[in-house]
Amino acid sequence: MLTGLELFFGLLAVVASSFVIGTVGFGFALVAAPVLLLYLEPQQVVVVINSLIGLMMAMVLVRSWRHLEIRPAMGLVLGGMAATPIGVLALNSASSGVLRITIAIVIIFLALFSLKNVQLPFTRTRMAGPSFGFLTSLATTTIAIGGPIAAIYAISQEWKPERVRATLALLFIASDITAFALYSVTGLVSRDTLANIGVMIPGMIIGFGLAGLVVNRINDRMFRHAMIAVIVVAGSATLVREFSGV
Repeated sequence: MLTGLELFFGLLAVVASSFVIGTVGFGFALVAAPVLLLYLEPQQVVVVINSLIGLMMAMVLVRSWRHLEIRPAMGLVLGGMAATPIGVLALNSASSGVLRITIAIVIIFLALFSLKNVQLPFTRTRMAGPSFGFLTSLATTTIAIGGPIAAIYAISQEWKPERVRATLALLFIASDITAFALYSVTGLVSRDTLANIGVMIPGMIIGFGLAGLVVNRINDRMFRHAMIAVIVVAGSATLVREFSGV
């Protein structure tokens, strides 16, 4: 269990990451993972982060549920839930280095296209929602960074910020509940893991509260560019980390 300075810096990271996810709807692991990896084993970091994201997304959904459109969201959710067992299995048994690099390159490429307002035809097809949901949950359950993939899909649909937050919240809640059950069954959840989740909750609440002060002041254009910036930073940080061996 985290204590002392480890707990202090861990809480600071969770406050910052909760602010990011409360504002743009994803990006928690981008901020929290580098700090928590200094003190915890990688598998425990994935479990802790995904558990906190699930709790955080429940708070986001309570605030934004009126903007949720169930039918379009269900494609993402069903695709995500289908991928979760595969992701948990990979976390238990496989090296995820190649997966990290592949995902990072793809999301940077797609984000830059989105910045230029280039329409990607496959994002408008019937299978786009389930496919992006599947890839999001696969990345989330294995390396804790899947939000940028779902965000690419949300940008391509030209949804309003409130709808993006509500839709991503539902996707992450469904995936994280399923993942936590499977993490528990496969032995990835220990008493220390539960304790670390518990001590991080105050930081999550503070960050979410701070996000609430600014979230309604962000216009559509600013929101779109903030999402793309987080996506590119997430992808770039993943690549640097993999190739530098940090």
